[in-house]
Amino acid sequence: TKKAKEKAMLELAANDGALPSAIRKNFADDAFWQPKLRTNTQGKVKFKVTFPDDITNWRTYFIAMNGKSQSGYTDGNIKAFKPLSAAFVSPLFAIEGDIFSPLGKIANYGTAAVSMKRSFKYNDKLLLEGVLSVENSHLDTLKVKAEGTDSLKFSYSIQKESGYADGEERTIPLFKAGVLETKGVFHALEKDTAIALTFDQKLGEVSFRAEASVLPVLENETEYLRNYEYFCNEQLASKLKALLVQKRIKNFQNETFKNERVVKQIIRQLEEGRRKDGTWGWWKNSDAELWISRHAIEALLDAEKSGFQVKLNKEELRNYLVYQLASYQGVNKLEALLLLQKINAKVDYKGAIALYESEIKKAKYPITIQEKFKLMNLKQQNGMAFSIDSLLPFRHSTMFGNLYFGKNNFNLFDNSIQNTLLAYQMVKTEGKHADWLLKMRNYLLEQRQDGHWRNTYESSLILETLLPDLLKEGEQLKATNLTITSGNNKKVISQFPYTHTFAAGETVNLQKQGTLPLYMTASQKFWNAQPAKVSKEFTVDTWFENSNGTKVKALKGGAAIMLKATVKVSADADYVMVEIPIPAGCSYEEKEQTWWGQEVHRAYAKNKVSIFCRKLKEGDYTFSIKLMPRYDGNYTLNPAKAELMYFPVFYGREALKKVRIGN
Repeated sequence: TKKAKEKAMLELAANDGALPSAIRKNFADDAFWQPKLRTNTQGKVKFKVTFPDDITNWRTYFIAMNGKSQSGYTDGNIKAFKPLSAAFVSPLFAIEGDIFSPLGKIANYGTAAVSMKRSFKYNDKLLLEGVLSVENSHLDTLKVKAEGTDSLKFSYSIQKESGYADGEERTIPLFKAGVLETKGVFHALEKDTAIALTFDQKLGEVSFRAEASVLPVLENETEYLRNYEYFCNEQLASKLKALLVQKRIKNFQNETFKNERVVKQIIRQLEEGRRKDGTWGWWKNSDAELWISRHAIEALLDAEKSGFQVKLNKEELRNYLVYQLASYQGVNKLEALLLLQKINAKVDYKGAIALYESEIKKAKYPITIQEKFKLMNLKQQNGMAFSIDSLLPFRHSTMFGNLYFGKNNFNLFDNSIQNTLLAYQMVKTEGKHADWLLKMRNYLLEQRQDGHWRNTYESSLILETLLPDLLKEGEQLKATNLTITSGNNKKVISQFPYTHTFAAGETVNLQKQGTLPLYMTASQKFWNAQPAKVSKEFTVDTWFENSNGTKVKALKGGAAIMLKATVKVSADADYVMVEIPIPAGCSYEEKEQTWWGQEVHRAYAKNKVSIFCRKLKEGDYTFSIKLMPRYDGNYTLNPAKAELMYFPVFYGREALKKVRIGN
């Protein structure tokens, strides 16, 4: 606009008549996004857009700015309309075996009845066809059984004798009933080694893979992290670290890195998830977690070093941490100092370390091995008195001769993997024990059970720790020989990677020869279609309640219902995820976020709700989800479960259930 007070004028050249005759397939919640339009000298701009196939009222928003940084805003509406249309409505997903009743609806906004032929197809099979006359509207209720592979395809359409046609084709995801489970092993075979593998005959065929280089193993882990379904700040940072590792592997192998856009998106999400004080919590609005803050900053600094644009206010974070430093106790003080060190903040580290040691001495309580290692790490980084021999009391060996430090347990921080990673950094900085580093690398690889490391946090730390040294040795990792004997079959493999499938129950003997290592994975993935109730560290029970608080077994269409889950926790637990599937015939009545009590965040997916809790003390907890039953039928309710987010071997779950929706 020429004057700031003038209202911007909007003209829309849109199709005023009926939309073209077609079977509509392209549905979306957004129609267009044009962020870089520039007007001509008359102050006008034009662009062409093909709208999605939704028959709806599109709300449009326009924001403009001139060369003097004056801005204007206006909004409007673009309406899609058809005087005669056919629409299809169904659940947003289905579980294999569900029997439900989707709806086909014909709407006639004309003044006279219209004769037409209508058809209904399910997975490309014609189930309903006939001629009818519709004056205002017509509703078809159709019963189907959910069968197929990964999706269900529906088509509901009408056609007049004149050739005019309309209708909708929609696809919904199909999930299996039950749970996917994995059992497997990973071995880093050093020098001349012989091992025997046995597998459970009940769990199906065995997938076997052997690599003469560890780089494909690490690259597989980066893809696993990239595709991990949750997006808390820790997992975003872990995904970012993994993708940057993947980029370096691709560059080393002279291959194209295809995830630049994903990296930029994760950087943006991490920046948006930051708290006002410059730190990060587990989720966007949760309390600050210094270990997650350090993890996020390491990832962002690594991204910046790799050429990506990053917004990181180091001065703001420094001021906050220095202000808080005096109030931090124990490991939080160490985390704050490590975080300040990471952003190169000018702080009296030696004085702060001396104060920490004084506080620990006065408190007279033992500190963990990890706290000792973090203290050693800080001293080493700041040129204080430190001997690598101080690690020796905590050093252990595996049966394969590999080295680890600390205790092999499921504590989130003070465990053998975390402590070995800290020891690795100190030994590498010292530069005198290359043999230790090799044995520690092999230990970390040895822990990659069931095809992956234990959790996203440890995976990302291991990837970024191992990769620099493995890339230096990458050129030397040439194929060795592997002799595989199963039954009467014997085969010598010299070309890698090598993949094979073994029958369940088969005993496989492996003999590796050569000085360079070989990395092998063997796993069985099996679908448990009838999972029973499991009560271990957690006991989970689910039921439905009506508005009167009465438990019900059958649900009534159109009557709001509450899906409840109680979780009994056998001992205090940190970072717990409660996952509650919903029946396909229901939609969410509300998508609540609870900002008090034990919950930190809820993630609503089509087929389940995931509830994240920072800490659950020993006791019973109840979680509620408001649902609206919409489609009659018989549905499967997959098991609700509770597990430690970073150690899912600690879990409990409900049994598979059936749910009826009717009038």
